Amino acid sequence: MQKTKIGMKNSQRMEQKLKLSPQMLITAELLQKPVLELEMVLKKELRINPFLQDLNTDSQREDIEDFEGIEELQDMEDDGDLADQIKQINTIINDIDEVTNAQFNYERSNRSGTTSNENIDFETAKENVWDNFVQQVHELGLNKVELAFADTILNSLDDNGYLDVELEELYDEQDIDPERAEEIHTSIMKIYPRGIGARNLTECLLAQLDEEIASHPVITSIIEKDLQILQNQKFEELRSKYNITFEELITIKNIISHLDPKPGSRITNKTSSYIKPDIIVKEIDGDLEIIVNDMNIPELTINKEYAQRLLQQARDKKSALKYIRSKLVAAENYVKALWMRRETLLRITNELIKQQPAFFREGKKILKPMTYDDVAKEIKRDVSTICRVVNNYYIETSIGLFLMKWFFTSKVGEYSSQQIKQEIQKIVDEENKKKPLSDQKIVKKLAEKDIQASLRVVTKYRNQMGIPASRLRRQHL
Repeated sequence: MQKTKIGMKNSQRMEQKLKLSPQMLITAELLQKPVLELEMVLKKELRINPFLQDLNTDSQREDIEDFEGIEELQDMEDDGDLADQIKQINTIINDIDEVTNAQFNYERSNRSGTTSNENIDFETAKENVWDNFVQQVHELGLNKVELAFADTILNSLDDNGYLDVELEELYDEQDIDPERAEEIHTSIMKIYPRGIGARNLTECLLAQLDEEIASHPVITSIIEKDLQILQNQKFEELRSKYNITFEELITIKNIISHLDPKPGSRITNKTSSYIKPDIIVKEIDGDLEIIVNDMNIPELTINKEYAQRLLQQARDKKSALKYIRSKLVAAENYVKALWMRRETLLRITNELIKQQPAFFREGKKILKPMTYDDVAKEIKRDVSTICRVVNNYYIETSIGLFLMKWFFTSKVGEYSSQQIKQEIQKIVDEENKKKPLSDQKIVKKLAEKDIQASLRVVTKYRNQMGIPASRLRRQHL
């Protein structure tokens, strides 16, 4: 009896998670894509969906080709008579017009910020991508032994970014607790580009999923068990197995196809390459301008004329209607998701400038306390949305290129973690080298400056800064 109840609960949870709409899944996917990856994803989608159109190109699709997936559509259930289905298609097209016209007018008028200087090059900022990845690993807050273990993982990657030795060998060698070793390994795989350090393809692809998408049981199950079936395009088999609609399955297929099976190939050659910032903040005529670096990003709209011509010329109206509806819905989802990505990026950057004026206006690398929750409340977005954006996106400023998550710091009272670390460094620099201060004494020193930090916080920050314990700092002169 108990077993039956558990099964019912699991079934209910799966049904609830399956309510994540295709629109939500695509938006979550595009939000975590930095500009170079986004460009590739959208160009691929333009190739496979004839109902998507790039406003930046003059070419129009004139040819009416046999549509892919017709066999699958013919086997699907009937959704009403032809007149009703034509009405549904027209409703979708009209809804797209109403929803996107205002969005596109806004986007075109604001593309690349408010500046009209067409000769400014916002293309790239040169940086060694491998060094940048290693730096992020070193900023995970690991102690000396854990950092050595992490470096061993980095030195054990093949050309595609996969771990080419058993993880157990590495943590046995470094004498790391197995559970902690797995945590560090997972943290490394979550650094952009995600999936580096994976032990196999399944682990690599799962590591690249956004947290919200990873909670979708069908997506994770297909990656774990049915990749081959998906690759062979046995859609009806998958649709039946997971009890999902054709539109949901195509959305899932697109999300999985956009994952990178060889993420390390982009960085593990350890040669200099380019990081393309997603946002540029630049002072122009005394004002700070926010420039979304999307000049090469397709400006998507719906090719409704193609849909109408296809419907007119198709001999099998029933199958054509189902195909058109599925593709139009997918196209609409991408149009809305792209606009949402851009608007969210602008809102977050505006809030960064507002909350970190000393950095952006005075060029000082001093950050006020600011958490994901602070920004989420101000711009009326979920915390998960903020995390999705800042973990992978780069911002170019007057004093350098930064991963956007760098601007977020934890709080201890009214002080940011960065400010407390600076004070700890000053205290250690000024201490008596023959009698270095213990962490407890550093806590008291901080309290004298009205910084109420716990012993645990001081020890954590000292380790993150690479400052040895007091007994190791003692100098015998």
